[in-house]
Amino acid sequence: MVNISYNRGRAKEYRIKKKLEKEGWIVLRTSGSHGFADLIAIKKDEINFIQSKPRKFSETQKKKLMDKYDWINNEFMCKFLII
Repeated sequence: MVNISYNRGRAKEYRIKKKLEKEGWIVLRTSGSHGFADLIAIKKDEINFIQSKPRKFSETQKKKLMDKYDWINNEFMCKFLII
């Protein structure tokens, strides 16, 4: 059985990923993500956690999600490790 919503969402994530990579970002797709980020985009001095939503996602829904995860903004020190 084909899940049309999943396929559309995945296709949108890949479009976003490709666009950001053309702009020089390192982009990681968190496939099958049920967390707060579908994509993680990294560039010097900046890391973006990206949640991709369908066009029909309302402004009210967007605001609720932004409010829920606003604490993430400007809160992290990141390190690169090889283990």
